[in-house]
Amino acid sequence: MAKTYLAMTNELLVEINEPELTAISGAVGVQKQVANCVNRAYFDIVDAVDDWSWLSTDVPDDPYYGNTIVDCVVGQRWYLLKTGSADIDSDFDSVNWDMFTLSTQNVSGETPPYTINKLAFTTLTAWRSSYAKAEEQDATAASPVYGAPLRVLRSSDGRRFGLSPIPDKAYKIHFFAYNRPTALSADTDKVLFPEQYKPVLLARARYYIYQFKDNIAQSQLALDEYKKGLQSIADALNSPQLSFMSDVRFTYLLP
Repeated sequence: MAKTYLAMTNELLVEINEPELTAISGAVGVQKQVANCVNRAYFDIVDAVDDWSWLSTDVPDDPYYGNTIVDCVVGQRWYLLKTGSADIDSDFDSVNWDMFTLSTQNVSGETPPYTINKLAFTTLTAWRSSYAKAEEQDATAASPVYGAPLRVLRSSDGRRFGLSPIPDKAYKIHFFAYNRPTALSADTDKVLFPEQYKPVLLARARYYIYQFKDNIAQSQLALDEYKKGLQSIADALNSPQLSFMSDVRFTYLLP
């Protein structure tokens, strides 16, 4: 269960022999510094890696292929990464462009074996150089020729993804997207962070508070503990994902 902002602040206060708080709003002096250090430490960890698994936008039934699904249709190349997003402020904070997957599972009218394909991320420059001309000719022909997408493109504004070739039918596009949490402020704000790694967050916060207290020796010890702990978290939670996995439900498309 995720700890609250108040609970994490009080844990650090106890560690450095300071009185606990009943409310963040009542923090003064060192207590206020400690509360600020917890917030700062939290976002140091959040910002250390773009795709922490615990910042995932959703947990789908089949998380190997992605935590986000977008429906694509025949004849349309470009799609919003976040369906229904009105502007960049409501978009995802980060997307793993190397893990886009196409499938026909759960597409109306499709039956097993389903089609699946890992899409290759392709820059717009490379796409224009190698594929655009042929695809544009296909798309404007009297009888347009589309195909099963093999590549994913990123729009210049970063808000949309494109498919190459243009889809010849309906598909599901799976990918991993992540949202950055908002700053902690209220007593009951949840610290979205794996409970077992809480000591790493507290070590980072101790580093800041000991710097504030001008205790260089203790701040260095805390920094060393934090660096080792952060690497342990990265090794445990963000180990490299397989680039290909065989699944008996699917027929695989190869470029």
